Formats: sequence, C-alpha cells, structure tokens
Amino acid sequence: MTFSLAQLFTISFIYLLTLFGSAYATEKAWLPKSITQHPFIRVAALGVFAGAIAFFGAFTLIAQFGSNYLLYFFGSSAVFLLAPLLLFQIARISLAHKLGSLADVFAFRYPSSWVGGVISMLMLLSVLPLIALQIHAASITVHLLNQDISEDRLAIIFCITMTVFAILFGARHASTRDKHEGLVFAMGLESIFKLLAFVAIALYAVFSVFGGFAEMATWLGSAEANAMKSQIMDLNEGSSRSLLLMFFAAALVMPHMFHLLLTENDNESLLSASRWGFPLYMFVLSLCIPPIFWAASYVASPHSAEFSAVSLGLTSNSEIITILAFLAGFAATSGVLIVVTLAMASMSLHHMLLPFYRPNEDRDFVALLLNMRRILIAGIILAAYGLYQYLDAEQSLMSIGFITFVATIQFLPGLIGGFYWRAANRIGLMSGLAAGFIVWFLVLLLPLVGDIVSASRFDTPLSFELNQSVWHIAALISLVTNSVIFIVASLFTSPTPDELKAAEECMSDSRVKPYQGVLVARSVPEIRNKLGEMIGLAAASQEVHAGLTELGFNEEERRAFALTRMRNHMESNLSSVVGQTIAHSIITRALPYQLDHSGTVVSESVQSMENRFEGYRSELTGLAAELDNLRRYHRQILQDLPSAVCSIDQSDRVLTWNAAMEELTNIPAPIIVDHNIASLPTQWFKIINEIALTDSDQKIKLEFNTEGMTRLLSLHKSVIATDNNNGDKVIVLEDITDEQILEQQLLHNQRLASIGQLAAGVAHEIGNPITGIACLAQNLKIETEQPELHELSEEILNQTDRVSEILKSLINFAHSGSKSNKPQTTPVELSQCIDEAINLLNLATNDKQISFANHLPHTLFTLGDGQRLLQVFINVLSNARDASMANGTVDVVGQIIDNHIRIEVIDKGHGIEAANLSRMFDPFFTTKDPGQGTGLGLAIVTTILQEHHGSISAVSGPVQGTHVIITLPHYDRPELDLTSTSKTVFS
Repeated sequence: MTFSLAQLFTISFIYLLTLFGSAYATEKAWLPKSITQHPFIRVAALGVFAGAIAFFGAFTLIAQFGSNYLLYFFGSSAVFLLAPLLLFQIARISLAHKLGSLADVFAFRYPSSWVGGVISMLMLLSVLPLIALQIHAASITVHLLNQDISEDRLAIIFCITMTVFAILFGARHASTRDKHEGLVFAMGLESIFKLLAFVAIALYAVFSVFGGFAEMATWLGSAEANAMKSQIMDLNEGSSRSLLLMFFAAALVMPHMFHLLLTENDNESLLSASRWGFPLYMFVLSLCIPPIFWAASYVASPHSAEFSAVSLGLTSNSEIITILAFLAGFAATSGVLIVVTLAMASMSLHHMLLPFYRPNEDRDFVALLLNMRRILIAGIILAAYGLYQYLDAEQSLMSIGFITFVATIQFLPGLIGGFYWRAANRIGLMSGLAAGFIVWFLVLLLPLVGDIVSASRFDTPLSFELNQSVWHIAALISLVTNSVIFIVASLFTSPTPDELKAAEECMSDSRVKPYQGVLVARSVPEIRNKLGEMIGLAAASQEVHAGLTELGFNEEERRAFALTRMRNHMESNLSSVVGQTIAHSIITRALPYQLDHSGTVVSESVQSMENRFEGYRSELTGLAAELDNLRRYHRQILQDLPSAVCSIDQSDRVLTWNAAMEELTNIPAPIIVDHNIASLPTQWFKIINEIALTDSDQKIKLEFNTEGMTRLLSLHKSVIATDNNNGDKVIVLEDITDEQILEQQLLHNQRLASIGQLAAGVAHEIGNPITGIACLAQNLKIETEQPELHELSEEILNQTDRVSEILKSLINFAHSGSKSNKPQTTPVELSQCIDEAINLLNLATNDKQISFANHLPHTLFTLGDGQRLLQVFINVLSNARDASMANGTVDVVGQIIDNHIRIEVIDKGHGIEAANLSRMFDPFFTTKDPGQGTGLGLAIVTTILQEHHGSISAVSGPVQGTHVIITLPHYDRPELDLTSTSKTVFS
C-alpha cells in the first residue's frame, strides 16, 4: 500500500494545523486556562520524552532483548518514582533561583565563569545525535509510505517545519519567567494523541490481526513465534544495569525534560503530580509495544523491527492504522526535536555566546537575546541535519540513540555529588567529565565515525554496529573513570568559598542563602543606575520594576535588608534571561556588598534572616522544624512583651521593634526596621541615641512630651556581645507616668491621713480650754446683772457650743476605720449622719460655694457602724459637690421602699457619660483630671455599703446632673426616741 504525495501532504497539513492552531489559540487566550493550564495537560507534556526511541527504538529492543525492552520505561519512570532523592532537590534550587537549564544548575553549584559553557558544549555534543535520530525516523517513515519521495528532501521539509514552529511558539520571550503556554499545551496534546494512537494500534493488533487475546496466546506458542524468540539475545546482569542506568540518566538530564518540567513551569504541585503521572504514561505506552511487535511478525512484515507500527498498517492494508502510526511517529519525533532544540538554544546562548557579549546602551538587549536564540534554533537543527546526512541510513535508530544515552550518564557523578557531597568542586567536576567523555569518544563515537568514513570512501557496507558489548563497555568504563577522577580530584583540591556556600544551599536540609550582606547601593535609583551600566538602562529599569512589583516594595525603599532581597531577586530573574553564570557575574560587579574593616562582607541582618526563614516554614522537618518553632516562640514572646523593646546594631541600624514599641512611639515596625535610628523623629532619636551612647545601663524618669502631655520614661540597656564596647544593643522603654501619678496620689493620701490624725489630736487638746471658756462664760452669766454682760456671756456660750460640735465631728471622723472590721450594729439616724457629713464638708474652703439641702426625715434608721456610714456620705456628697456648678445646690432625699431606705443624692452638674456609669464604682476609675482624684472613693463606699447589706448605683438626671442612689435596710423601732446621734453612735 502506497500513499500519494497529496495524501501525505494533506494528512501532515491537518496535523500541523491542529498543532499550530492549539498553540496559537493558547497564546491568544482563546482557550480557557482551566484547560490549557490543567495539571493533566502539563504532566502529559512530559510524554515528549517518548520520542523516536519509544516509538521506533523500543521495537528494536524487544526484538533483540525481549522483555528487557521494559528497562527503557522503568529507567525513565524511576526518576519520578524516586523524585525525593534527586529530582526534587534539583527542582527546589531551580525554581527558587529561576535556573533555566541543567547548565544553570551546574553553574550555580560549581560557581565559575566557564563551568556552564563546558556543560553546554558537552550537552550539545550529546544530544545532536538524538536530534539527528528524530530527523532520520521522520524521513524514513514517510519514505516507507511513498518510495518515490527522497528521504533527504523529506528531512529538509521536516527540519524547516520544525524550525518555524520552534521559533514561533518557543522563542517568543527573552526570559524564562514568561512561559510559552502555547508550546506546553501543544506538547501536551501531542503526547495525548501519541498515547491514544499507540493504544489504538495495539488494540487493532490484538483484536483485528490475532482475533483476540486467546488467539494471540495460541500464536505465541507456535513454531513461528518460537523461531522469533530464539533470535532474542539475553542481557547479562551488567548490561541490564547499564541499560537501566542510561535510561534513568536520560530522563534526568535530557534538556527537553528539564525544559518542560522546570523551565516552563513555576507550579511546584506539578512535581507531585508528575511522580505518578509520568510513570503511568510510560506504563501504558510499554503495554502497547509487544502486541504491535507480535502482530507485525504475525503478518510477516518485510520491514525492520523498529518500524513495526507503520509496517503493520502497510502489510495488513489498513489505511487508518497506517495513518495513525505515521502521525504518532511524526508526533514523537517532532516533539523531541522542538523541545530539545529550544532548550539547547537557551543553554548555548546563556553559556556559550553571552559570556563574550559586551553591553551597549544603544542596543535593545531583549531584542538581541530573542534574535540570537532564533538563530541558534535554526543553527542547531541545521547541525543535526548535517549529522543525519553523515550517519548512514544503514545504522539502526537504537544504535544512534545509544550514543546519546551513554553520553548522558557522564553528568550523573557531578550532579549527584553536587547535591550530596559538600567537598565536590569544579576541578573534580571538569576532570571527571573530561575523562568520561574521552572514553565515550574513543570507545563509541570514534569507531562509528571511522566506519562511516571507510564505508563512504571504499563503498563498502558498515561493519561497526553498536551491539551489547560495545555500549555496555563504553557505559561502564566511562562512568567508572568519570566517578573515580571526580572523587579523587575533589579530595585533593579545596572548594572555593563560593562553592561551599552553593553546596550548603544545595544540601537537602540546608536553608542557607548565599551572598547575604549589606549593599553598597543604598537606594532603588542607585541600584537601577548601577545595573544599567551593565545591561543598559532600559533593561535595568525593566528588571528593577519587576523586582519591586514581585516583592511588594516601592521606589522609595531604603532598608538594607529590602535592598539585599531586591539584589538576590534580580539575580534570580536575570538567570532566567541570561543564565546563572552571566547573571551572577553582572550582579556581582554591578551591586557588590559592603565590606567591613577586615575586608569581609558585612553579615546579614536579623530582619533579612527572619524574612527568609518565613518562606521555609512549610518545608522544614525534623530538628530544623523544632528549632524554627523555638525561634518563633521566643520571637513571639519578644513581640508581645508589654514593655517597649528595640534593638540596634553597631552601625545604629534598628534590628527589632516590638508591638509595645509601635504603640508607644506610633511608629510602625516596617517603617523603621533596618533603618538608622537617625531616621526617627527628633525626640525619639534623642532618647534612644542618648541611652545607646551612654555608659550607664539605665535612665530613670526621663521626661518627654507627647500629644501635649509630659510623660516619664524609664530606660534600660543591655549589650549583646562578649566585648561590651562593640555589640548590638537591646533597649527597653517603660512608660512610668501612670505609676508615678498613682505614687504621688498615695503619698498625698498618706499626708492627708497624717494631717487628719494631727487635726483630731489638736481638736482633743483644744476641748479643755474651750470647756474652761464655757465655764467662765456660764459664771459670768450667773453673777452679772448687767444686760450687756449677760448678752455677751450668752454669745460666748453659743460660740463654744459650736466649736465643741465641730471638734466632736473631727474626732468622730478620725476614729472612722480604726475599729474592728466587723461592723457595729448600733441604730443610726441617717438624717443626723448626713448632717454630720455636711458639717465636715463645710469646714473645707470651696470656691464654688455649694449648698447642701438635707431633706431626709429624722425617722429613718438603719443598723450599722455610724462612723463608716459617715465616710460613705462624705465621699458621695464630696463627689456631688465637685461635679456641681458654682453656687449650685446638692439635694439629699429619701424614702422607705419595700423595707429598705432609698437615699438619692442629686446634683445638677455636668453629669457622667452613659458608658462610664457602670464603671464609676470600679477601683482607680475617675473622670477627674490627673492629680485630682485616685478613683478609690466610690470603690470604698461600695465595700462599706456591702458590709451593711446595702448597695449604690447612679443614673443620669432627666435634664442634667447625676442621681446617686443608696439603699440600706430600714430599722423599724417606733419606741426609740433618740434626738441626736450624740446620744447613740457619735458620743
């Protein structure tokens, strides 16, 4: 069966139109992101690994080695099944630093200006045969469908088509930060189609060719099948391990796998999904190989085993199966060619061309990068086409593939050592790679090239074929030589400080961030200008703007730790544009770190470390997680301390600023942390700078003004260092204003109490002279007959009685509270008690001239301690007087309600806010100005009334003022005839 050129063109055009259309629709956002960015599509895109080797070479493997063909699928799947061992470590570093290729990873781990270039050259040398293999497979497949079409012409058309697609959809952005969504979606669809086509061909082989599984099993026991099996060679144990290792290394280090898994991906969840998604994809694919191969043998396919799928359709005269096989093979080869070329173009640009580029401010740097990448894409495909022309068609596809697979294992020692051995260095890496590739060249490549040259010169058939012994010996000797020299050279040479820092970060449990410190550049504009000198001002402005946006900083940012984060972030961003080596070189020269007096980089700030550690919280496990929890616990204690705490380093830079400090100063921590204390407001700078510079560890009662008030601070300082003259300082500030006011009030109350006791003593002593005066006046009144003297003596007696009453009130009040805590149960006439309180209050001078009106009936009695109740009314009436307006009146009224006496003290003052009515009886609550009250009076009143089974409350007046309501139990003794409290409780 033969297909015409028009048929093949139409089929290919429809397929390419679908491929290009899906990519274009994705780029234009015509398709919903829920589909184009679905994890299933992205995981399926990894199926691009199953290229010509899976679709063609796997049939060669099953024909030669039987079930050992599964080693290809098992080896590549093992990379994902064992992802935590190495793949996740590579992904962690690559995603964190935006490393766009394996060469970037090596350049990051082994910092040097030439490591990335060497890796890129060796990788290009390794994968060119793989790209040539895809061209060979595509052209020969089409040639099988139409013998009239030249393979070379088909190869040229295929290369041109793939070059156009790669440039249009894989080289649209200069930076790997900007993902090629169209390319990834197209590769995902291509892989899905490839798998479905394989499954369809396998089902056709089982049910249409054999007639079912039972018939297929019967044929496998036939003589024909046994003859086919007899040609299968057994792989020895060493060869099996070599084959498995080669396929494992290919899936790990091949540039197209890295490109789709990490470069075109910024979602870490894809890594977890790929752990089961990719092995499942390869497992289903592997199940399709045997039925198709057996069916091709069953129908006596005249073609070699590697073309079993296409040959099955041709031999069985099934156009649909033939077209499916053709398109599946086309999809397999085109996917590998496109993605490998894109990855190698970026790698070559970053590490082989850009190191020789010199910045020019007049040149568009981004446009230059894009054009150089496009030229490299075309150049790599052209070089692969040249290699395809050189490798004679008589070589099997699997033989060409083994050249690449043996080369890929040379990268394993340096890669594994880089993530698991701190002593590994670039001298060991380069020495091992050189030795391994020399063995690879001498054992594999040179004999093949020599055989091709000999065959072309003397027109003889190829005699060299990459059989089991050749590739096994090449793989074994090259890997052992590489590993031994890598280890020995690393042991006998010392890693550089940069290599040690990179090694620490590459270790699985390490969270060390290299190159931390304080920048020489002190502002964002300065960073932009310095970077502009290296890559041009336009490109520098773009990178700075991207960094500010992604980190959430602004143009006025001057904090040292924030600028350091900007620097590191821009280095990562530049890595995605120009590669790790060039990015590190540009940033190091443009934005160096400040050196101290010893010539070393100034250490990283506490704030910077805190910000970094926050991003690692979910990743820490074991002891690291416990230490981080302990750090957070202590940090939270410092943050929640009621005392204001700040710390400053030796250069007067603020390191910490807790919540109490924010409340005290009204300065948010993000504004001042990592700034010099000189940026504080003048008053606070003076306070903190004074205690920081002084030799004293504390300052007591330091005055400062805030919000129109003078407050007092107590400051304490501690130096965190072995040498007290040089170290970070922790400063604790306490606002002691309220404590000072309370202390003064307590002292004032003590003075008043002392004066009261003194006044009581004086009153007692004055009583005797007053009694003498009263006696003399009484005698004078009796003995004289003169009206004038009689009237004078009467006036003297009235005045002495008045003085006596006042002295009695003072003495009684002085005795209040000096008795037992158990209240007395003497009947107390409340009206008389209130009168006594009014008399005492009238002794104090008051500018307001407040009048008290006692309207309480003389028939209201209660049982209790008269002196303590006197204190109740003095406190309540005193507050009413203070709240009243000048020349106002305070009324006291009372009545009996439900066997309780209800007394209301009514003033017409400014009143109390409703929110404060319920709090006015709490200890230390006062609405008076500072120094005018302690807030204890009404609290004491409440306690005394509770002792007397009474209560107190307050309500606002209907218009103004306050009504204080006191309730006490009523003592009903009608027969009691007491005319004054002097005959009961005040005597």
